[in-house]
Amino acid sequence: MNKKLSRSILVLIALLLILSIVFWGRLSGSYTLFQMTGEFTRSCITGKDNLNLKVTGSWGQNGRLDSLRATVHYKKDHHFLADVQVKHNQYVVQSDQKQTLVLISNPKLIITGNGPEQKNFDILLLLGEIVGSHPQLAQMLDLNWTKRLGISVWSFMKCDFTKKEWQGKRYQIIRFPHEINENNPTIWKNLDQPGGFRIVAGDSLNPFSVTFSPVDSAYLPAKIDESGAEKLLVNRRELNTAIYRGAVRAATISIENRMPPKPDGKDRVWGKGLLTYVNGNRVLIAKGTHREIGRAHGALLKQEVRQMADATLYTICWVYTLERRHWFLDDMRGAYARLAPFIPEKYEEEMAGLAETSGISLDEIHLTNVFPALFHCSGFALFNKATVDGKLYHGRVLDYITDLGLQYNAVVYILQPKGSFAFANVGFAGFIGSVSGMNDQQVAFGEMGGAGEGDWDGMPMAFLMREGLERAKTLAEAVTIFRDTPRTCQYFYVISDGKIPDARGLATTPAKFEVVKPNQLHPLLQHPVEDAVLMSAGDRYEKLVERVKQNYGKIDAEKAIRLMDRPVAMKSNLHDVLFAPQSLEFWVANAGAYTPASSEPYTHYSLPELLQRLK
Repeated sequence: MNKKLSRSILVLIALLLILSIVFWGRLSGSYTLFQMTGEFTRSCITGKDNLNLKVTGSWGQNGRLDSLRATVHYKKDHHFLADVQVKHNQYVVQSDQKQTLVLISNPKLIITGNGPEQKNFDILLLLGEIVGSHPQLAQMLDLNWTKRLGISVWSFMKCDFTKKEWQGKRYQIIRFPHEINENNPTIWKNLDQPGGFRIVAGDSLNPFSVTFSPVDSAYLPAKIDESGAEKLLVNRRELNTAIYRGAVRAATISIENRMPPKPDGKDRVWGKGLLTYVNGNRVLIAKGTHREIGRAHGALLKQEVRQMADATLYTICWVYTLERRHWFLDDMRGAYARLAPFIPEKYEEEMAGLAETSGISLDEIHLTNVFPALFHCSGFALFNKATVDGKLYHGRVLDYITDLGLQYNAVVYILQPKGSFAFANVGFAGFIGSVSGMNDQQVAFGEMGGAGEGDWDGMPMAFLMREGLERAKTLAEAVTIFRDTPRTCQYFYVISDGKIPDARGLATTPAKFEVVKPNQLHPLLQHPVEDAVLMSAGDRYEKLVERVKQNYGKIDAEKAIRLMDRPVAMKSNLHDVLFAPQSLEFWVANAGAYTPASSEPYTHYSLPELLQRLK
């Protein structure tokens, strides 16, 4: 018996040895992945006190390539230096115990912040925050021993493992299956240089490649050539925040464009608010006082609010500052100081509640809610003879900066503030104003931006739209609200009322208020159409009129949606909404990573059905 058992054990050992030899590449590859996931998780959670790193990369879309070369030196509580070249432009971020400095080479601009408020720009902690903010990637930060082992076993079964020499160094390559990500990602671990690795994905038209290599060179402060440079001196703490948070959001947008985030779809309740989903799209339903609504908003959309603030304050900060040669946040504070006296107290309360539970400062919430709202949009209202059965359809096209990633923080709000009408507001996390909305009195609103930036002595456009939603029972009341309220800049509006049905266009500045009726000629609208209000500009207006005339009398919901297709919508088409005020239905499409909203699927919503969930 013992001899038989011994023979069986020997056979089993021999079999294991044979399998190990046959599958050695897979075994070593899966063990490599086990090690790398553990090291990655630890580093992203704890950071690293010292880091000297070289990063090179290239990526592209539809054959258009961008390239990156960067050197990073970091020592906790002592110094940070990032010398980055993207294409032919140089960017330097340098921080020590006395100063933070940013150099932008083209056109040359130097921004400095002085004082003792040093921030540790720990790249690995920053990476951890980037990964943790993406729903599909966040689980990488919660990989214990058993989960890592499970990944290794899975990789043994599913991944391809090879070894290859590249640029004089040996690499262990882990190729993930197409089912994981259509971009065919691979990880290359440098076998000759501990800590070195590459990430490669995409194809010849849309490539992505980045290489990380530890370097031995000692830290030396960058030599800054100040000749011909324009200089800005700003608050150091704010400069540090803009660097860090702007980088976080820029990086997460880049990841989201390649791997669109997919929320878990689970309903969540907080206070008098419910976060739910319709076809994977966020819907926040809330009631109560404005402060209670704000608190529910901040608690249920905490991460999305953070991303919205980062995009509209800190990512766009660098674009604006480079173009205008003014510190964006100073200009925004100046604008808010002039706008604040015209913002109703109830909205101040809502923003205070939002700040309270989101963990974002009230100052950031204020500025996020008045960021430059200069949209290039289109809108229409069609009814009676223009549509099937005379039904009113109100469409609005929101064209803005899709590169800011606002589409990834899109939210449909269904709100019933105490003392106000209930309404649907199609917007974004952290943004309490409205750019597209309809209330339960069958009154719908859309806006279009014009000129006049800097005319800030009035109620911000988005808050004026919100006032219409909360207070207007009829089309006439809505027009009165917009006429009698101090206004900012130049804006155009389409307002409709399903009870009549009827609609009006408004052309407004702080000093001027024009009402455009259906079938009325206007200097900017040269093709009036019976039972229609059509507002856009240039070729987009011409195409909108052409489509309406081609389908006149036959327009139903589907045809009304198609009126908003390109080129009526611009390439920067952020969202499209079609309201049917008489039935209180609406359809919404949000932009994709590289596609305008008009090319994305529309989701149907019913305001009465969603309001029922408040009871």
